[in-house]
Parts: sequence; structure tokens; C-alpha cells
Amino acid sequence: MKRIIRSAIAVTSAAAMLIGVTACGNTSSTSADGPPTDGGTLKYAIAIQPPAGGIDPVIASSIAGQHLMDQAYEPLLSKDEAGKIQPELAVSYSQEDETTYRFQLREGVKFADGSAFDADDVVYSFEQYIKSTSGKAAYLPSLKSAKKLDEYSVELTLNQADSTFVNALANRELFLMVSSDGYAKASKEDREKRSYGTGPFVLTDWQDGVSMTFEKNDEYWAKDQPRLDGIEFRIIPDDSTRLAAVQQGSVDAASFTDGVTAKQAAFGNWKLGKTYSTQALPIFINPTSGPLKDKKVRQAVSLTLNRDVLIKTAQYGDGEVSYAAPAGDPAAPAVTDRTPNYQRNLDEAKQLLQEAETPNPTIELSYFGDTSQSQHPIYELMQQQLSDVGINVSLKAKSTSELSPIFTSGQSFDDLVSLPWSYKPDPTFYYDSFLSENGALNQWKGNPDAAKAMELLAAAKKETDEEKKAQLIQDLADNVAEEALVIVPMAVPSDFEVWNQDVLKDYSTDYSTSRIALRTAWMSQ
Repeated sequence: MKRIIRSAIAVTSAAAMLIGVTACGNTSSTSADGPPTDGGTLKYAIAIQPPAGGIDPVIASSIAGQHLMDQAYEPLLSKDEAGKIQPELAVSYSQEDETTYRFQLREGVKFADGSAFDADDVVYSFEQYIKSTSGKAAYLPSLKSAKKLDEYSVELTLNQADSTFVNALANRELFLMVSSDGYAKASKEDREKRSYGTGPFVLTDWQDGVSMTFEKNDEYWAKDQPRLDGIEFRIIPDDSTRLAAVQQGSVDAASFTDGVTAKQAAFGNWKLGKTYSTQALPIFINPTSGPLKDKKVRQAVSLTLNRDVLIKTAQYGDGEVSYAAPAGDPAAPAVTDRTPNYQRNLDEAKQLLQEAETPNPTIELSYFGDTSQSQHPIYELMQQQLSDVGINVSLKAKSTSELSPIFTSGQSFDDLVSLPWSYKPDPTFYYDSFLSENGALNQWKGNPDAAKAMELLAAAKKETDEEKKAQLIQDLADNVAEEALVIVPMAVPSDFEVWNQDVLKDYSTDYSTSRIALRTAWMSQ
């Protein structure tokens, strides 16, 4: 029987599913500086250019690439600030049965090269994602086929019920639509360094190590968008040099991963945008040997951490107490004073250690020593806190090349390893890597301590009822905390944006760090 989705995981009402031509965002607002004006090229300083894959939406998965792809490509659906599904290139969708979804496409849309967007492009795009060897394919485990119904209607069929499917489609960084003409004919290099999408801007110039320049897409479907003539993303790797560019006024906006540096940049007429703690800092556990095989030791580790002090001292207040699903994700459950093993209790921790096989354990904690410098104080302060109950922590700062095989190919690790992750499209995806059968970080196979969590994860991935799924996610988060299957000291912002308010108008940050508001922003002339 045909069923129209009406939930926070899907669309809240029939009215929300039938939205007209206006794009997400305010296209007609005025500010205290007067009505919006057109023109100008924004100079935006970033730390790195996209690595392998560039901005090819089918194969690129780096955060650096995603931030740029968002300017040139669009998904079928997206999410608003509250995490509710909104239309993009699809104006509506319906769920026909457990495994069949139909999408009504927006008409009158053109790619930047002037070719029309229609069902053929959607089918072609999903065919590329299905056969892709990139990490994006992992977010479409259930997609069986994509079929054109008519010029502006598409049917996507799954091989099993999957509550994560629509959320994955609504992530701005995942399944962006490409041209079955321009993209299909482009070379590998052009796909990485040029764009073939329907977005508000077009990548027209790529200077390795220097800049990527986007120009206004004159074919863009949304009225009065974009207002900017273009965006020049300038690559300035060093934080202090990027800060100097801000202070000297040679750029109009900039992003930082270090909150302290960003706050230094936000002076005078420069604004620090709202931040979202969407980067969790999970510390994964190898329970197959050593002291962490004992649940009581793991629980003692979690009970000894003073997460509030870690946030205030090691991160200068930039962060939130969090489950594995980061606190900044609208779909993430909130940690409370009832969350198991999250309130610091040294007496209980000491009692657990006395009952454990190893009352004074020594454990190794590995982390990225060549990146995320601002996060290193977290591990040093954790080491101090854990010594309060006799837990000795040996800190191992390792290179990215040393740690990457752990999360790319499932290489084993000793005791504890910190592998930060950012916003994911569905709350179950935060648990896949260490609880799913094929998860690269899953050291819990066959371990009875994780049996309940694995059951809850499997149930949550199938449950399409919003309230029931939310409860399953809450139960899963609490069970993981109770069994101490992963240690999460906090979640932090993955990005800090600053901009010159006298130059860039009507701009705001978003929790997915897509910088999508650049489509409606404008520059004072």
C-alpha cells in the first residue's frame, strides 16, 4: 500500500512535500544595510585544497572537497537547521512500499552548461554511485536500482527496508546529481578540477596550491541566486598566515579548525559564525586482549573522566559532552546526568578497578600526532585525570599514514585509538564502524558485551517510524555507554568561520559546514 512519509526522518507534512521553485534560504530578505545587491567576487581563505578525487562528487570524500562541491552540485533532498527533510532537485517524494521510493523532480532546472536536468541525469548519477569504489557507496548498501518513470519522475528500489536511505539522500555531501552529458563525457582530470552540476556556482579555475575559483552559474534555477559574481577560495595552509590575511584585510572570509585562532581573527568588524559540535572524538577500544578486555576497567576509564573540565581546559570551552553521535547533530540524543558512566565518580571507578583483574592497568592511547594539533591537549589532560585512580596511560602520537589502515582496511590496534569523525547523515552511521559486521573498527565480533548494542543497531537501521527509531538510538547510545564500548570525551566544532561583516552580508554558518548560505549572501559594493 502506498505510504507518504511524514516524519522528522522524512517530510513532516504533505505541504512540506510540495514546495515551489524558491530554494532553501531567504531569497528576498533585506538587511540593515539596505536591499541586497548583485556582484563582487568573495575572497575566502581555506587551509587545504581537495586531495585525491578533487571535487568529483562520485569519488571525492574529503571534507576539503565537500565544502567546494556544495557550491557547484546539488542533491535531490537536503535538511534544514532542525534536521527536517527539505526539497532540492526533487520537489517531493513518496514511499510506495517498504523498498520503493518515487521522486518528483524540479522542472526548468539546467546544468551549468545549459543542458536540461531530468530523470535521465538522476538515473545516470545513481548508477555511478552504485558502481563506485569510493566510500560513498557504503551509504547506499540497500539501493538495488534507479528507474526513469517519465521525464521528471524517478523510482529508486531497495533490496530491503532501510531507514537510513532517505537521510543519506538528504546529505549535501553525498549523492549529488551530475550531468549524463557533460560529466559523462569529461575526462577524469576535468571531473576533479571542473564542475558539471546544477549548483549556484561553477568551478572555472584550479591553481594547484594557490586557489580554486568559482563563477556565478547564469543558468541557476532559483530566482535572484546567487548574488555573488564568484568565490575565490585561496589556499593558505598555515593558521598564523591565514590569520594575518584576515587581519590585513586581504581576504573577506576564512575558516579555521582551531577555535583559539578563529577567536583571534574575530576582531572589529569581523564576525565569528555560530559553531556546531558536529565532530565527535571517539576513542575506540580493542577488547580482545589486555586490561580493556575487562568491562570494569573500561567503565572505570569512563567514570574517571571529567568531561566538563576537558572541554573548558583543553578546548577553551569549544565543545560539548557527547555520545558517539556528536551533540551538534540534530538527530543525536542528548547526554544527561542519567547517562551511564558519564558523571565523574572516583570512588566508583576505584571500586571497579579493585574488582578487576588488573587494578592498576597500563594502557596505550594512540592519536594523530601530525594533524588536529588543537586536540592534543585533550589526551594529555585525560592522562592526568586517569592517573587519579591509578590508570597509567601511555600516549602515542602517530602519523596519519600509521593510523589510516585502521579505519580504511580494518587493521587491528593496541588498547585505545582516537579517530575523530564528523557529521554523518544518519545517527546509526556513527555506530556502524565499530558495531556492524563489516565495520573497519569492529573489534567486538563475538564479544557478549556488545551483543545488545549490535541488536539495537540492526533494529534502528530498519525502523522507519520516527519516534521508535529515536528511542532505539537513545537505547543504543546508553547501552554503548553502559558497556563502555567506546570512550567519547567530547564533541567539538569541525570548522570555525569568520567573515568581514562590512563586506559579506546575509551570511550564516550551518551545522553540516556546507557553506550553502553563500548562494544567498551578497557583498557590499
